[in-house]
Amino acid sequence: MNIRLATEHDLDSISQVYSKCFPNERNHLLWIKSSFNSFPRGVYYVVEQQGVIAGYILWCVKNGFREATIIELEQVAVAPQYSGAGLGRRLIADTFEKFKQQVEETGHKVGAVMVTTTEGNYAENLYISTLNVSRAAMLCGYASGNEVILYNNFIET
Repeated sequence: MNIRLATEHDLDSISQVYSKCFPNERNHLLWIKSSFNSFPRGVYYVVEQQGVIAGYILWCVKNGFREATIIELEQVAVAPQYSGAGLGRRLIADTFEKFKQQVEETGHKVGAVMVTTTEGNYAENLYISTLNVSRAAMLCGYASGNEVILYNNFIET
């Protein structure tokens, strides 16, 4: 397993994983390219298994570059054939520190982290255990159900 910063050459592979994991979304490649081009505000990392991109994660600066900014785990996905092997957990844990460092290299600190997920999604427990977040709010009637906002504003730098 290899976790690394995504390159432009990875965008088609990321889009393929995205379309398998989020089939109700549209224009997968357009979203991926747009997000990729927001660097350094948004940064993609990929996880490779035997030279194949098995998953990705997108981290973003949420509230602008401030003294103590909020970062968001905007999206994480692992291709179904690699699901259950702990790749999502490793992606989150390994890239959280990498993205914090990336933000700090711009001269800013990370003061908080947030992530959202649909209520009842198994990923909520994953986010709680890897990012030490807790429920901060709920958006009722959002898209396919209620959206849970998870937040931690005690990030050590």
